[in-house]
Amino acid sequence: MRATVALAQSPLFQEPIEELPFFQSIKLSYTRVKAIADLYSELDAVELRIGNFWLLTGRRPELTASDILHFSPRYWELLTDPILSMDGSVVTLLAIQYNLCIGTLVNFVESRPDIEKVISEALDYRILIQFCLTEIDHGLNAINIETSATLQVNGEFLLHTPHSGATKYMPSTCPLGIPSLAIVFARLVVNGEDYGIRPFLVKLHDGFKMDPGITSRQVKEGTVSMLLPPRGTSRPIGHSLASFNQVRLPSSALLGKLEKPHNIRECFFESIQRVVGGTLSMGAWAISSLRLGCYIAAAYSLRREVLDASTQVMRPISSFSTQYIPLLSSIARTLVFLAWSQDVYERFVDQNISHTQKHFITSVFKTTIFRHTPEILLQLGDRCGAQGLFSVNQLFVLHTESRGAAIAEGDILGFAIDTLRGKVKIYKPKFPDHLLAKHEDFVVSELRRFLAQNSDHRGAETERMLLPQCCGVLESIGHRWAYEAALARGVSQPIIELFVASLFDLDAAWYAENCGITRWKQKTLLVERATALYEDLPQLLKLLDVENYITAPIVSKERWERYTLELPCYTTEPKRLTQIKSILYNPHA
Repeated sequence: MRATVALAQSPLFQEPIEELPFFQSIKLSYTRVKAIADLYSELDAVELRIGNFWLLTGRRPELTASDILHFSPRYWELLTDPILSMDGSVVTLLAIQYNLCIGTLVNFVESRPDIEKVISEALDYRILIQFCLTEIDHGLNAINIETSATLQVNGEFLLHTPHSGATKYMPSTCPLGIPSLAIVFARLVVNGEDYGIRPFLVKLHDGFKMDPGITSRQVKEGTVSMLLPPRGTSRPIGHSLASFNQVRLPSSALLGKLEKPHNIRECFFESIQRVVGGTLSMGAWAISSLRLGCYIAAAYSLRREVLDASTQVMRPISSFSTQYIPLLSSIARTLVFLAWSQDVYERFVDQNISHTQKHFITSVFKTTIFRHTPEILLQLGDRCGAQGLFSVNQLFVLHTESRGAAIAEGDILGFAIDTLRGKVKIYKPKFPDHLLAKHEDFVVSELRRFLAQNSDHRGAETERMLLPQCCGVLESIGHRWAYEAALARGVSQPIIELFVASLFDLDAAWYAENCGITRWKQKTLLVERATALYEDLPQLLKLLDVENYITAPIVSKERWERYTLELPCYTTEPKRLTQIKSILYNPHA
């Protein structure tokens, strides 16, 4: 059993965040992050206090900066913990603080002992650290950011935002009650010469107002921090806009050497290499969200009954093919991807694999996972009818947050071009005669032939024809790889067969043209394989292993009744009616 089960069942995580005002919901998410950090970081603690509650947690290994740097099994345990999907803000905040910021800072500890204290405080969430890379005018092309840090004669730097388009976009730089620093990426200028983009450690505020060294400039003309509105129904974390006007930084603010690098482009990508780890963590989070979504929709479908017009007998909605086919297909894909994620992780931490190859691995993983995650969560929500639209039942929020996670860590589809050009290694299929291996071979070979006829891979014709196919290249590799991983890790054959059948729709014409599987046969196989698994649906919920992380009241009759009894009650009962009138006519009630 995971150590976070008790925490997930505590009032801290059971509290419906939907009912809270905007800023209170942000503070609640930060409190949840701190509780998880405490749970993973305390070596000998056997109890964890949350408000007035004590949770027994047992002994556990301490999560260290070394764990984060090397993506240890302990850190992977955190990244795959379903508790992160109970509040999408939590995974965002953890990914920024742990992966991007601590993961970046730990590379400089050897030459900068003073950074050890910063990392220690960040691990315990005594301070926040933001990752200020992208700007309003520079998202995917962050290599062209315009924020500058100019070296002064006395060794200090002047950090400056030249215009509004260079404003740092989205990091939560606003004061939220916790002291905050930021790793700000800026173009280092020395004697008028561009030394490339470098990371600078900048103190932002003490939790309530901007740091004295910056505040005067913030209030008058300096650092400006403005809170952005929330992203649809996703959990808010305080996304902000931040800019700098001639902010003085000490020489120690620069992370790394002052010398001009031999290759400015390589230096930039080296400094943001933790983005690759973020790509892996976002894929892991998506699988946890799929597990929650599948459990909620399936549990609701099993208990929800309607009258069968033909037999006049009540039957669960899960027994209709329109319900159990998408349910079981989603569960099959989720369980296969869950097995695959472990394989991806083990290759990612292999010391013999180059950084470029690791980037390729995570690109295939994330692209493939997010091809399915928003689609599955949206479909599952639809199959729950009106109940699927309410935030309290988690499905709608999980879907919205999956869209944000898909965008996080940048666009990685361009990696498909390197795959086609042979700059990265595609792992050879273990079963080259299988449908998915043949499909991958066809997709890759077809585009390689096109590329061979167009030598300029950056040319206009290549851009028009090849870029739209990039997603399909990585997905075809991912589907075959996931299939092999599921086989190797003991996923049952019926689940794997349904997984394969659920992929036909993604390229139905190819399977018909090249494998002799007609359009009707494809649909028949999907129905047959889902039907064969229907009786096992209750047991499949156990394989998802997320029951303790569910807050949606629709999963059981008891939960639903308990939830409805807690809702405001309006009735014609005289005493209650008097209370209602008192509230309506007294704005201060």
